[in-house]
Amino acid sequence: MLRILAVSSVLDSFNGVVGRLRPFWKADRVVLIGVVAVVVGIVVLQVRDHPKFSRVDELQHFDYVLKSPSAGVRIGEQYGLEAVRVVACRGIDLPGWEPGTPKLSECGDPLPDPSLSHSNGYNTAYLHTPVYYSATALAGSAVLRLPGVDSWLVAYRLVGAVWLAAGLALVWYALGLVNVGVWGRAAVVGLLGVSPVVVHASALLNPDATALLGGAAVLVALLKWESGRWPWWTVPAVSAVAVWLRLTNSAAVGVVAVYVVLRVWQKRDRVRERLLVAGTSFAVAVLSVLAWRLWQRYRQLDEEQDLPLYVAERFGYFRWTSVDDQLRAVLTPFRDQWVPEVLPRNVLVPLGGVADVGLLVLLGAAVAFTAARSAHRALVGGVLAAMVGMGVLTMVTNYWTLSRDSLAPGRYGLAILPFAAAAVAPVLRRRALAGVLVGALACATGGAMLYGVLSYGPKAAIAASPDSETTIGVWCSTTSTSSLWRWNEVPGATSYHVSFDGWSWQEHEGTTLTLTGQPADTEAVLHVQAGNADAWDSGPSGSRVCRTAPQGRPNVSCTTTSSSYTWTWDPVEGATRYRVRNQTAHPWFSHAGTVKTIGGAKPDREAVLYVQAGNADGWNIAGTGEAACRTNHDKG
Repeated sequence: MLRILAVSSVLDSFNGVVGRLRPFWKADRVVLIGVVAVVVGIVVLQVRDHPKFSRVDELQHFDYVLKSPSAGVRIGEQYGLEAVRVVACRGIDLPGWEPGTPKLSECGDPLPDPSLSHSNGYNTAYLHTPVYYSATALAGSAVLRLPGVDSWLVAYRLVGAVWLAAGLALVWYALGLVNVGVWGRAAVVGLLGVSPVVVHASALLNPDATALLGGAAVLVALLKWESGRWPWWTVPAVSAVAVWLRLTNSAAVGVVAVYVVLRVWQKRDRVRERLLVAGTSFAVAVLSVLAWRLWQRYRQLDEEQDLPLYVAERFGYFRWTSVDDQLRAVLTPFRDQWVPEVLPRNVLVPLGGVADVGLLVLLGAAVAFTAARSAHRALVGGVLAAMVGMGVLTMVTNYWTLSRDSLAPGRYGLAILPFAAAAVAPVLRRRALAGVLVGALACATGGAMLYGVLSYGPKAAIAASPDSETTIGVWCSTTSTSSLWRWNEVPGATSYHVSFDGWSWQEHEGTTLTLTGQPADTEAVLHVQAGNADAWDSGPSGSRVCRTAPQGRPNVSCTTTSSSYTWTWDPVEGATRYRVRNQTAHPWFSHAGTVKTIGGAKPDREAVLYVQAGNADGWNIAGTGEAACRTNHDKG
């Protein structure tokens, strides 16, 4: 009898557990888990397949995370040595930026020069708040302990899969709030998750990884407030969190503001509360951006407009044709997607074009299939206003603050996508064909992505640091009359034997050697061998060929307008590159060609440009050319 009671008790407990689990394992949750698992798998495989740093400023974001938690990277702050060492080994996904390229310094260089790296050594990620970076640094510490994760960069990249999974789950929940069925949600969420722009943003270190999560969170708060389940203040509160994750997530706040204003015009009810939501949310976004900018101005190390990257892109006037281009472009993330080499570009680029046009068609259909004063029509208005307005606002802000003429990339609109998905819900509910087409597009895109990451496989694109047991890595930097040689320290070595250009071996202590009195533009080779008191022949050795910088001094001249300077100089024999700086307080940065123009200057202002000639190994420091110029008086 006791045995029967015991068995019965166990069965009752099991049935209780099953009963509690059954609500979780509903069809919609199973489908969601399946969709997210596929998307996360694609992200993980792309991280494996793409060892280079992305061209989307990933070096800057990596340096930011390495310095977190912090109050943020400051204006004028240069990359830390750790970030420069890593990028020297991995390279950047740009032409000419291979692992170990001289532009970055050699892989494993113990003393890399940040000024030779991406963006002339300046970290322009100061534009972003430290929230994403500190959270990623904390989560990356846990991810690094997982099997197969062998570097901080990989760990931080994999955190992007977590941001993406959370964002997709919240989009799924939001679509449920507007009564989209399971398979309609699977089609939409699947297409968002496998689109190249979303995967790329999630498979690299970039705050764009938070955009879907931030936009979906604001959308859920808006829908919950509209239905009376959440108080009004939750919308601006969630908006503040989204904006502090990444300032461009303010696009989601723009959708809210336009939507609420349209609802006031449509219904004339809850007017005070609606305007309070719109005004407070908009104020939160604007004040967040201004507060961060003022904080950065207070902490800056250098004037923002004088950073080499912005000086090179400066224009002296506002180009109105760019406004027209931005208005006609309609900012959707599916436009102009960057597809890395690990994926089949010839398939994914056309599919991205179909998704871009398809989204606009669905938004148009949502207007046609909904009532004139419906919430969905107001939501479509908010989405389209944000798509068009954000690009123009970004372009105007760039010119106003930095005199730059730059168009907003499509990825800036990622936070709008959850709202767009909710806006087209009536079409997905009423037209089964729409859901089928979206699902087919998602399957085709996901299939191409899977084929790419499964067939590409991990590539040996990371330059190997010298093996200290067999080889000594040797590096050099030169002037026109001298060379500084450096090499790896070898454990156990008490001294080194060096041979320069065929001279006899000489004993040398330390890992640096400076040679002076050398002829300009001349190659030489240094051989190094490590040893101790017992043996020399068995120790590791290494060598390096190095060329001294060219001798010539650039002959610099200039012309001006009332708002710009143009300097030119004659080519220097033997020079393969030049570097310039505007005023002595500013840093050197590399420059292609023999002409340099700087716009955005004030009338009757003097500036001095300094120019040095060099080659891959060094610069002629003693042969600096210079010319002073003064802009013309403003006749207007």
